[in-house]
Amino acid sequence: MAKRQVGSASSAENQTNMKRIHSTQASRSTRPGTKPASVKEATVTNKETPKGQFTIKQTCGCGNNTLDLHGKGIKKIEKFEILKGTNILDLSCNSIEEIENLDNKCEITELKLYGNNLRQINNLDRLRELRVLQLQYNHITSLRKGLLKLRKLQTLRLDSNQLVCVESREFAGLSQLTSLDISHNQLTDITAVNALPCLEELFASHNKLCGIVDLSRCNKLQEIDLSNNKISEVQGLSFLETLTSLDLSNNVLSSTKSLGVLSSLQVLNLANNQLKSVCSFSKQFLNLEILNIANNCIDMKKELKFLAQCCHLEELQIAGNNTGTSEEENEHLMQISFLMPHLKSLDKVILNDSSNKKLKTLVIPKTALANDTTSASLTPVANYGSRSQTRCNSRSRIEDARLYAAQHFVKK
Repeated sequence: MAKRQVGSASSAENQTNMKRIHSTQASRSTRPGTKPASVKEATVTNKETPKGQFTIKQTCGCGNNTLDLHGKGIKKIEKFEILKGTNILDLSCNSIEEIENLDNKCEITELKLYGNNLRQINNLDRLRELRVLQLQYNHITSLRKGLLKLRKLQTLRLDSNQLVCVESREFAGLSQLTSLDISHNQLTDITAVNALPCLEELFASHNKLCGIVDLSRCNKLQEIDLSNNKISEVQGLSFLETLTSLDLSNNVLSSTKSLGVLSSLQVLNLANNQLKSVCSFSKQFLNLEILNIANNCIDMKKELKFLAQCCHLEELQIAGNNTGTSEEENEHLMQISFLMPHLKSLDKVILNDSSNKKLKTLVIPKTALANDTTSASLTPVANYGSRSQTRCNSRSRIEDARLYAAQHFVKK
């Protein structure tokens, strides 16, 4: 992340100019029918730097006042006054090494400190109204007691740091936290997130998680991203009645048995794992709409009939599995067209709705599929002619296969 190294706002002259800015009266909201938010600017001189100056902005609008100090080359947070009612303080993309002198900023609800040189979290205890804290892209190695007093915090970003461990006691005060991003760190265990009773979004991709992950006490989770780890099992998800999105791609799962029944799940990414079967998917994921199982070890010749039982699927990715010879791959494509006419996207290719309408008369009843998996097999009509030889990976190939299936295949 680029940073402009133009010195720190540390002189008495700097403070004088900043006070002048903050004494300016707030302007109107940016709601429809009103004038846009105003931006008050002043040049602050820094005698220690070659260029010697930068501009700070106080933006007023939408009920929130923002003090914008983004990318000013600030190395140290000096004491300064801000306009009463300021809610957002942006100190991002500077060279700050320590959080300090924010004791009297008790009205701040959002603090942006991403893209600095912070190594620890401290001196935030008096920011009792803080709702959003952005600390991504720093060098933070541990949390310690830095977050304990932030009882109103709702969103916390700690991604792209150097966290090795997080403990339950370090999250003890975050009773209202709903979104946590701890991705791109060095974590080997995230059991501590079970101490967050209101957590709805968890992003923990690109860590060093391995073996079994247990999230049984996070019963309000709606979205989970655990991709790019070495996870073999995830436990406790069957208790999550509100979970709608789950990303477990790029792990080492050989089965989905540990996931249990996720009746609310709509989006599931299991690409780049070691799965061999999808036979339980229709019973585990009752309302699944988007599924990615690309690059696994699934024999599509045997397993395709089970995918067809997932009656709500609209988007499907299966590339990179065992589809046999080129001729067999074409046949699988035609079977998908026949068995799943409700699909809107296959391997990222958008399907034509007109083809769906033509195939509606050939749809196998869902009840039949649920009760008898053999009914999903296809029998070619006698004297149907030669098979389509289109081999390009494009929309036309899939559409040709759909039409071919509609014309030449019937149920047993």
